[in-house]
Amino acid sequence: MQLSMTPFLLAIELGFCFFLTWHGHRREPGIGSLRPAYVFFVWLSLYAVTTSLLGYHGWYLREEVLRLLPGFWLQLVTVAAAVIPVLVSSALRQDLRQIVDATPWQWFAWFHALRIAALGTAVKTMTGEFPLYFEVFVGIPDLLFGISALWIAVLAGRGGISRRGFLLWNLVGVLVIVPSAPILLQLGLPGPFHVFTDLPDARAVYSYPMSIAPMIGVPLFVLVNLCVAWRLWERGRSERRAALSRPT
Repeated sequence: MQLSMTPFLLAIELGFCFFLTWHGHRREPGIGSLRPAYVFFVWLSLYAVTTSLLGYHGWYLREEVLRLLPGFWLQLVTVAAAVIPVLVSSALRQDLRQIVDATPWQWFAWFHALRIAALGTAVKTMTGEFPLYFEVFVGIPDLLFGISALWIAVLAGRGGISRRGFLLWNLVGVLVIVPSAPILLQLGLPGPFHVFTDLPDARAVYSYPMSIAPMIGVPLFVLVNLCVAWRLWERGRSERRAALSRPT
């Protein structure tokens, strides 16, 4: 097993989610215990452990799994595991609203600065351990987004970015990964869509501990982007409605 920052990065991501929940309750004690949010993040942590163990045992690289074109759908399992509870539970949605509202924008930006860790795959690419095509089309854009987070964090700390600007920046954080990454993953895996055949191919992405990134690490970043963008859009819509309903 190769030494990698990926497990530590995942631990920091999950720890950040728990910290924001604790901070939201501490800042606004009257909002309740935020128990649904805690349960949700425990669930995501258990899911993260499960997917990590599958990677450790080489499940993603099994021939029978590769035949199922996993690049196209495997990350959707993670998305479903995170999104379905949010869609089903109104209490969880309310908790997430309160957590986002209680969190300074610059904290979210500093969180996404962790994506600078994509520099590690750039190094692996130069040493022939990571697929070049995937680094060019996914790794480098993700790295640049992480670098932009440093600037956004400073701007947000000074109140120098609008809600619309911060919302759009979060959407960019989604678009550097979705939908290109899943498609490009499959194009580098054995099967009928195996376009990028030079070694190392995308099997390197599904090798442990790197497999943690596509299965839970990167989706967590994207899901935080989406959660913040959703809440900012929702607040903007509510304020526009309130403005229209005021008597002139």
